[in-house]
Amino acid sequence: MRVRVKVLSPVHIGNGERISRLEFLVEKGRLKVYKFDRIISTIERIANPQLRNNAYLWFKTSKNLSLEEFLRNFKLTLEPNYELEINGSFNSSQVEEFIKTLEGPYIPGSELKGSIRHLIACAWFMDKPDYVIEKVKQLLNSGRAKDQREQNNVEGELERSVFYPKGERDAKFDVLKVLSIPDSQPLPYQSLRVEVPKLIGSNRTLYPCEALKEGVEFEMEININKNAYRGLETQRKLPEIGKHFSDENAFWNFLVDCSRKFYSKLLDEEIKFFQNRQPDTAKHLEKLKNYLNTGGVLLRLGKHEGILSTTLLLIVKDKDKALFDKFFRATQNIAREQTNKTRRVNSQGLTFGWLLLERL
Repeated sequence: MRVRVKVLSPVHIGNGERISRLEFLVEKGRLKVYKFDRIISTIERIANPQLRNNAYLWFKTSKNLSLEEFLRNFKLTLEPNYELEINGSFNSSQVEEFIKTLEGPYIPGSELKGSIRHLIACAWFMDKPDYVIEKVKQLLNSGRAKDQREQNNVEGELERSVFYPKGERDAKFDVLKVLSIPDSQPLPYQSLRVEVPKLIGSNRTLYPCEALKEGVEFEMEININKNAYRGLETQRKLPEIGKHFSDENAFWNFLVDCSRKFYSKLLDEEIKFFQNRQPDTAKHLEKLKNYLNTGGVLLRLGKHEGILSTTLLLIVKDKDKALFDKFFRATQNIAREQTNKTRRVNSQGLTFGWLLLERL
């Protein structure tokens, strides 16, 4: 099944690395990136042996490494690997890097599949809130709600109740094994820009990041392995949601329903948060809601998508506000008067991570 992916707001998928000031220059509102191997090759081409040694020595001994200073001191010219528009007021020594191959940035299939998994789980629990409430109470009563290992154990149990047949713990029976999503093709660097995000509700600063721009479109594959499905069906190892994985039509319709159900609720919550803080952001979120009725799948990629993140805990908040507050406070490193109070937006007030999938 071929799908078109439309980027509706900045999307950052990091590779775990940051580009340091030794690898970029900022000129006329653009970030010029110079990969380290290219810098080394430039040093190797210095004809004067003493000057070449001095350049290597500079790298080893300089306390405040700066590419601009290096090129100026050694009178070198160097073409950037790529350059990106900067959106916002840039004043940083590091930039969070977007995941790339040698050919360019791309969307990992595992990232898309993980977001689909999270969406399905949240939509499923909206019809069965008692599952989440019971596990949250157990975690609180254990006195180990803040323990990341205990949270992971609860997350695992909750996920298994959605994607595994009842009573099964073997990962080979996870119904999402029948879903295959390869990585996207490399995208042109023009698809990226540097975003300078701000954290609403906090004075904490965030690193700028490379992100896909809103308006970018590309295609990906989402496939159902029918043989794998029939294998689970034959062994009677399908969970309750298994019927929706019988073929691509059934799966797509299921995904559209999940998107409408969960993101309608999530966006309403986000709109309430921003109405009095950032009216332009609230309008942006209202526009996103309109995509829920287009026949496509609204989807969010990026950070803070864990099964026990505040997105899933909206279910607890609806059913038992006191329990929600108690759990949130028990799991935070810093006590707050207000729960779930921060959001990340770009310079225009757009929240991060929103995509629309359209079936071709």
